[in-house]
Amino acid sequence: MGLLAAWCVAGRHVPGAAVIDALALLPAALPGVVVGVGLILAWNQPFWPASPYGTWGILLLSYTCLLLPYPVRYVSAALAQIGPNLEAAARVHGASAAAALRRIVLPLVLPGLSAAMLMVFAVASRELVTSLLLAPAGVQTVSVFVWRQFEQGSVGEGMAMAAVAVGVSLALMLAATSIRRGARA
Repeated sequence: MGLLAAWCVAGRHVPGAAVIDALALLPAALPGVVVGVGLILAWNQPFWPASPYGTWGILLLSYTCLLLPYPVRYVSAALAQIGPNLEAAARVHGASAAAALRRIVLPLVLPGLSAAMLMVFAVASRELVTSLLLAPAGVQTVSVFVWRQFEQGSVGEGMAMAAVAVGVSLALMLAATSIRRGARA
């Protein structure tokens, strides 16, 4: 979603690109509790035929809302580096916008997109406020588990899970760095 928003904004592919950019950055200015309560008020209404409220889908939606600024900014920076000429050349030679995005733009912005994905993972794994507000029964994120362990007095288990989360995040970051160095060689 962040790739598409950044592509629309950076290349001015759609009318209202400035509005899309502002909406993509808005969650960075909002506290997690505001987003969580807003999603509860929006989706917990009787007129919806189906609602993600009370399912893991509401968590996915909240993380998408909260963390969208990261991939938009990372990919926008990558798109600014490559410029519009390559995509325009592909369009001149008969490629559709989707084909140019898939075959030209995506491979060039993949490092920035990968960095954004790692950043989103790191931030999402520690996101507590919306997870506490929106997590349905039976669904526990890492941060909610750690919170509940501390709340119940099981400090050791909470610290152990926090250490595991830090270890997994560190391993992913090191693996990405290793892959990136291998790709350069």
